[in-house]
Parts: sequence; C-alpha cells; structure tokens
Amino acid sequence: MDVRRPSTDEVYGHYQRLVGEPELDVALCWAVVVPDDSAGSLTLDEVSRRLGGGVSYELPGVANAHIVNLPLCRPGPCAVVDRAGAAVVVYGLEPLGYPSGALRRLASHARVYSAWWNVNSVNRLSLTVDGDGLVSIDGLFPGRPGDHPNLASWPELTTMSEFFLDHVDEDFTGRDDGWNWRAGFLTAIELATGVRLDRQWLDVEHPYLVFSGPIPE
Repeated sequence: MDVRRPSTDEVYGHYQRLVGEPELDVALCWAVVVPDDSAGSLTLDEVSRRLGGGVSYELPGVANAHIVNLPLCRPGPCAVVDRAGAAVVVYGLEPLGYPSGALRRLASHARVYSAWWNVNSVNRLSLTVDGDGLVSIDGLFPGRPGDHPNLASWPELTTMSEFFLDHVDEDFTGRDDGWNWRAGFLTAIELATGVRLDRQWLDVEHPYLVFSGPIPE
C-alpha cells in the first residue's frame, strides 16, 4: 500500500483545479478544528455550542454542501459540519472569515485553521490557537515571512516558497505572478492538518447546522 503523503506541489495542484468549481470560485469559508491532544475529540454539538456563543442551534439532518448557498428562510446562518478523523470541519460559515469571537471560542483547547474569501476577493487565512489569533494573512498582500511574527506556529506555510511575495509591494498592487492564493490557502490547511477538501466531500451529505439568530462576536 502506498502511504506516502502527497508533496506540496501535488496538494497545490489539486486545489488549483478545485477552486474553479462553482462552490469555491466566488466565495468560501473552510475551517478545520484540531483539538489538543489532552482535550480529546470534539463532538459536533460542542463545536456548535462554541460557534453559537449562546445562540440556540439545531442539527436537523444531513445535506450536501450546496445547502449553505440555498435561499432558505431561516433566522440565522447555516453551515455544514462533520468529523474528519480527530478533527472537525466547518464549511460555509462567514463569521469564521476574520479573527473573531466565533473563531476564538472554537479554538478553546484546539487549533483552528480557517480559509475565507468573498465575491469581492476580500480574504483571510488564519490560525487561532487556544483562543488566540496567531496568524492572519491576506492572500493578495501576504508580505514576507518576517511580517508575521507567529509564523513558526504554522511551519507548513514556511515550506511554501511561493506563498509570500519576494519583493516589497510598495504600490499595493497585489500579486500578479500567476500564484493562486485561493489554492495556496487550502494547501496550507491540508499540509498542517492532513484534511482534504475535494469534489467527493462537496457532493456527499454531511450534518448541517442551523442557528436561531446571528452569531455574536
């Protein structure tokens, strides 16, 4: 059996293809929650409670990822949640886009790797550990490794030589070298967690989460 882990280039190539899919091309929020070794695995109910911050919720059934984009009448946001080994994945919950109360709550005794972008290419790649936002990077203007003092907490990013700009972007024009920052975001998360987002995951049914109102910061 071949148990070799894919190389960085192989993972990046996978996501270069995937981000062209309709679900990811315009907007995405994808978070992987990895509990501390001492904390044990998280249940979906525990993840839901942390995300809601006191807002009631329900896990009414299973659906594929398209449910988060459907114009359903509901008072609060909807997300897809599921287990991935010891980790829990959350798909489609916009409040996880920026370092926020939802991210900090989710990262209690855990590490949360989050990739988010919207239709306007506003974006954020972040790592929140035990309630503290340690890494927060704009994919269009990532700067250099030295601009991110906590980068050592995400060593997989340092192996991605093309992730950071190799010049000072004094005119704030963003990247123009063909680098796909969306694919880079998802590559960095998979390299750190071993959890892959792929077409099969998007197509099969998973538990989904519905909140009774807005999620507090």
